[in-house]
Amino acid sequence: MNLIKDNLTFNFKFIITLFLVVTLLYSIVFYLIGMSELSVISFLGIFIYFISLKAIDDNNYDRAFFLAHLHIVISSMLATTILGWDYGFYLIIIAIASTTYLNIFRKRIINYLLAGFDFIGFIIVYMISNVYFPKEPGDFSQIFYLSNLAFLLFLFMIIFKIYNTVNQINIKELHKHKNELRTASQTDHLTGLINKRALHSILTKKNNKTITIAMCDIDNFKSINDKFGHNIGDEVLKTLAQIFTDNANRSDIVCRWGGEEFVIVATNTSRVNFITQIQNIRFIINKTPVKVSTDSSIHFTVTFGISDSGTDPDKLTDQADKRLYKGKRSVKNCIITK
Repeated sequence: MNLIKDNLTFNFKFIITLFLVVTLLYSIVFYLIGMSELSVISFLGIFIYFISLKAIDDNNYDRAFFLAHLHIVISSMLATTILGWDYGFYLIIIAIASTTYLNIFRKRIINYLLAGFDFIGFIIVYMISNVYFPKEPGDFSQIFYLSNLAFLLFLFMIIFKIYNTVNQINIKELHKHKNELRTASQTDHLTGLINKRALHSILTKKNNKTITIAMCDIDNFKSINDKFGHNIGDEVLKTLAQIFTDNANRSDIVCRWGGEEFVIVATNTSRVNFITQIQNIRFIINKTPVKVSTDSSIHFTVTFGISDSGTDPDKLTDQADKRLYKGKRSVKNCIITK
C-alpha cells in the first residue's frame, strides 16, 4: 500500500514538474517572439508549480492540482485569444480538463466546477478565435500546434498512469475496509476474543475433527455490576479473557459466547488433559484480583461445564451448556464434567 502511494506521489510530482518545465520553455519562447504578456504569465506559473510541489510533499493533492489546473487553463485561454486558434493552445485545455476525472479532490463538487470552468473557457476562446475575431495563422503556428499536440498526447499517457494508480489505491482501500468490517463482525470489541458467530463458522469447518468444549459463566456477575458498577464488570470480563488467552493451548479456541459466558474449544488434546487444564485455569481465576479502587480489589469465580469429546459441535455445545447450568444451580465455582 505504501509503495502504491509513493508511486502516486511520484507521478503527481512528475506531472507538476512537467508543467513547470513546459511553462518555462513557453515563457522563453514567448519572450523571443515578442509576446511579453504571455511570457510574464508563463513565468509567474513557475512559482505556482513550486507551491504545488510543496503541497504534494504535504499530501495536499487538492491544492496542488487546483492551482496548476487554473494556471494552465487561464494561460491557454489567453494564448489562444492573443495568438489565434491555429496555434493549438486549446488542445491543452482539453488535456488538463481530463484531470478532473481523476477524482483527486476530496470534495467532488470541485471536480464539477473545474470541468464546467474548462468547458466554458473552451467555448469562449472558440467564439473569440473562430467566430468574432478570427486570425490568420502567424509565424511558428504549425510548430506551436505540433508541440501542443505532443504535450496533449504525452499528458494523456501520464494521466492514464495516475488513473490506474488511483484505482489500485481505491481497490486496496476497499479490501481493507471489507476486512475491517469482517473482523468487527466476528470479534467481541470489549475482550478482543472471537464472538459466537465466528466460533460457529470455525466449528462448522471442523465437522470431522474431535473436539471438547468447556463453557463457563462468571458467578454472581450481576451482583458485581450492581455493587461496583458496569466499568468494574467490564474489567472482570477483560481479566477473564486475558487469563483464558494466556493459559489456553495454542490450538485451543477461546470465544466470548455472550454476556458473562465464555467458551473454550480444545482441538488437539485429550479430554483428561483438557479437564486438568481447565482446573488450573479455575485456580488462576480464583487467585486473580480485579482493582475496584486504588486501595481495594475483588476476586471472582467461574463455573465450568465440560462436554464429552466428539465431532458434533452443536451436540457438544448443548452438552457443555447443560453441565454448566447444573454447576450454577449447585455450589458454583466448580467444574461439571458429566
